[in-house]
Amino acid sequence: MKQIILLWGVPRSISTAFERYFIERKDFAIVHEPFSYPYYFGENRQTGIVYQTIDESMPKTYDGCVDWIYKEAQEKPVFVKDMSFQPFTHVMKDDSFLGNITSTFLIRDPNITIRSYYGMQQDLSAEEIGFECSWKLFEKVRDLSGKEPVVVQAEDLEDNPEGTMRAYCEACGIPFIKEALYWKAGTPKVWEHWAEWHGDAINTCGIQKNVEKFDFEIKDKPALQALYDHHRPFYEKLKAHVIRPKN
Repeated sequence: MKQIILLWGVPRSISTAFERYFIERKDFAIVHEPFSYPYYFGENRQTGIVYQTIDESMPKTYDGCVDWIYKEAQEKPVFVKDMSFQPFTHVMKDDSFLGNITSTFLIRDPNITIRSYYGMQQDLSAEEIGFECSWKLFEKVRDLSGKEPVVVQAEDLEDNPEGTMRAYCEACGIPFIKEALYWKAGTPKVWEHWAEWHGDAINTCGIQKNVEKFDFEIKDKPALQALYDHHRPFYEKLKAHVIRPKN
């Protein structure tokens, strides 16, 4: 089986632009948010999501998603981008899967993450903000492997795409390909069912500084303030392990 790199993100953390780099490399098979289907459309769904059209060919169980990833890894290395909260209940009990993948994490200031997510979908659960699940999964992976997983700060990726991606590739034991940082604007096939969520990544030609504007502050909305207060400590724990860009 070839290497499987899994980027565990939180919503609105520039993870799609991160994934686009791996699409442009062309040496990895791409599996885009497979666990969203069991989470939002499976038998035990607990919540809903806007702007996603359903691909009926996608597996809608956790085991089905894992089997799909393993199948892809028979042919070539695999890069998976997903949210830590989506398979959290299952993956925390799946030492075998975690032992077969390279888990990495992407974080972003929760002040931005929460406001950006609210701008897309106002019906938010605490779980979907993601930082708590990411931290607990980070601890689980570290305990299993005896090694500290790679954590990337989204703001570093914006400010220094080359240095940040170079450090990430080195930490994952893969070559850095500078040319893959640039691409033609457009919608890759793996994003077709999520296109509304990926407008910035679709319309740009590389990883750029986010220019998203908000007409409110976290403190203006008590429900968002409560989400921020809950998740900020987990963000800070993860932030302490962020890798630094390499120049």
